[in-house]
Amino acid sequence: MKLASLLTLILTISLTHSVCAQGKIGAAERRLSTLVIDAGHGGKDPGCTWGNHTEKELNLKIALLFGSMVEEAYPDVKVVYTRSDDRFIELHTRGDIANRADADLFISIHTDAVGNNEAHGSSTYIMGNDKSEKNLAVAQRENSVIVMEGDYEAKYEGYDPNSAESFIIFSLMQYAHAEQSMVFAEMVQKHYAKRTPITDRGARQGPYLVLWRTAMPSVLTEMGFMTNKSDRDYLHSEVGQRQVAGALFDAFSEYRTRCNARADESAKQAVAATTTTEVATTTTAAVTTTTAAATTATTTPAAKPAAKDAKPAAKEAKPASKPANKAEYFVQICTLSSKSNPSDRKFGKYAGRIVQRQTSTGKWRCLVPAATLEEARSLQKDAENYFAGAFVVEIKGDDVVRK
Repeated sequence: MKLASLLTLILTISLTHSVCAQGKIGAAERRLSTLVIDAGHGGKDPGCTWGNHTEKELNLKIALLFGSMVEEAYPDVKVVYTRSDDRFIELHTRGDIANRADADLFISIHTDAVGNNEAHGSSTYIMGNDKSEKNLAVAQRENSVIVMEGDYEAKYEGYDPNSAESFIIFSLMQYAHAEQSMVFAEMVQKHYAKRTPITDRGARQGPYLVLWRTAMPSVLTEMGFMTNKSDRDYLHSEVGQRQVAGALFDAFSEYRTRCNARADESAKQAVAATTTTEVATTTTAAVTTTTAAATTATTTPAAKPAAKDAKPAAKEAKPASKPANKAEYFVQICTLSSKSNPSDRKFGKYAGRIVQRQTSTGKWRCLVPAATLEEARSLQKDAENYFAGAFVVEIKGDDVVRK
């Protein structure tokens, strides 16, 4: 991999994940409303296997069971599955599904496997730069599925699952949602320990491609080892599956309560701040009006009667009508949860040109302006070389249309 390509990918990843540099859920502190559940592997990719058992089947069973628990308990939460049957979904597409759903949380469900049959226990990973050989080995195995995807080198910017050099990319990047992702990962492990007999191997970091593009707190959980008899028998039992799904549900419930409490508190503070400002403004206006009236009464002489031949005052000119909203064209390169410095180096060659517009959900569109639609089309082709998924938008007043 050439150094230029490596730096380009680092920049792309950094921007993709800089949705919230402080690890907050979002600039507007949103309530948790959308959960994306990803059943790892599927279709032509069975994952790890043992006899008649395949990881893809087990992952799907747990994912659907976990999702049904959330849907039943929280009708206000939208649950989105990256797959609900036995089909192959490319790794980058799984993250894209979560982004299109404007998800608040993404969880990818997997089962571990190693050559040592004695290894056992559960682990939950966030995107990060852990360089330990064991964690990199797990990530390398999970990432190796990309060789089943057509033209994977182009899709993943030259990433090679068999090259140690490729992992340098991930060791250099900063994952924007690390704080909140780790909070949830630790909750998952805590509830695994409470609900199941599986050994707790802890919350960790790892360079997982399935978490690469996700623009929200995200984790990949390894429920146990398919290669360990005790873990395998437990995970394939009805009791085990319900307990594991229940642990994921408990972790989700705790995380949801935390998110919603923060959102409610943020809303209260915003209302209190607005009320205080309005009271202060009203009081100031009242004092100003009273003072002005008193000054006028004591200093202004009585008006003289108008002369008989005085001309009537000219009529006040009518204000000019406001021009209709004019269409503006931009190339949107990403959406962030917090406003950023337009000159930040993460915007690469477009630093200093970025325009940011807030969406109805509180997020921020990062836009590169263009004079015409044709210019925007041309700019989009260039932008896609640096920021995957860049597209053209037309903005007219409050209306935003993807072109």
